[in-house]
Amino acid sequence: MNLDKLLREPDKIEKKQLENHAFVMDFPQMEKRLLHGNYRLNNEIFFKNNSLYISKHHRFAPYPLHSHQFLELNYMYSGKCREVVNGQEINLHQHDILLLDTGSKHKIDPLNENDILINFLFKETDLSLDFLNNINQQYSPSFSFVVNAIIGNNYDNHKNFLLLRESDSSLPFILEQIMNEYFFPKYFSNQIIKNYIPIIFFEMARAVNVQVENEVIPNNEIIVSILKNIEQNYANITLNQIAKEMNYSRNYVSNLIKNKTGKTFSNILNEQRMQHAYDLLTNTDLPIGIIIERIGMSNRTQFYNKFEQYYHEKPSKFRN
Repeated sequence: MNLDKLLREPDKIEKKQLENHAFVMDFPQMEKRLLHGNYRLNNEIFFKNNSLYISKHHRFAPYPLHSHQFLELNYMYSGKCREVVNGQEINLHQHDILLLDTGSKHKIDPLNENDILINFLFKETDLSLDFLNNINQQYSPSFSFVVNAIIGNNYDNHKNFLLLRESDSSLPFILEQIMNEYFFPKYFSNQIIKNYIPIIFFEMARAVNVQVENEVIPNNEIIVSILKNIEQNYANITLNQIAKEMNYSRNYVSNLIKNKTGKTFSNILNEQRMQHAYDLLTNTDLPIGIIIERIGMSNRTQFYNKFEQYYHEKPSKFRN
């Protein structure tokens, strides 16, 4: 049996739900956790020996409102579905990915025969939307800004999820590779799955970086443009240049950056320079003097002070 056939074959619960289109309790432990009309799914229900739990969402009946203590990824393998996440309607289509943070509440409308939704549940407590943000934060301040604008740091007042529409990313292929290892285990399958988990999040960071600009509200277009300018031209960009290019005063641009990001222009510029210096130190054999020039600095003492401020070690410590 191949993966596609396995996923489309009705299981025992689906056969029962198909009879009367009523929800069948798929985990007996859920009965003990009904609180204020919301089922709370705890880690012990799913994670006994593994850090990842994968299941097909049962079709033909609505799934009630529930929350969980772990990060959940919904992958629309085929067809479509409608979810309500923290009160907001989400419509998924083939190859869409919905990432739900810890504590999210959602319910799912009945799925039809061709609607195959796969649940990926991650046990690791340090995996969250903040983790996804931090992957790219130092490399891309515009990414960090936009993700914070979309999901926010105060989860009580924000959406608490990320939606990735079908794109050219490798995520569908990677997720289906993991599913094959999970449902048809062979030698080293557990190790392969474990090593795929960080790859999922790095690929998601890439995909979000490409897609997320479309979700930025118009009031943020100026600051995102400024941050991207810093990212791309960190070696020689100045605040005066940015102000001139955008036809704003220097003070206006400076205040906008501070108000929108909580950081000064110099803070963001130095973060970019130190991150690229770190990359060059760890991935090339370039002399430190050349690296200093590459990142747009000329004062060796100033570079050493800044680098130690960010990494708490001298640059030479990062040389193999």
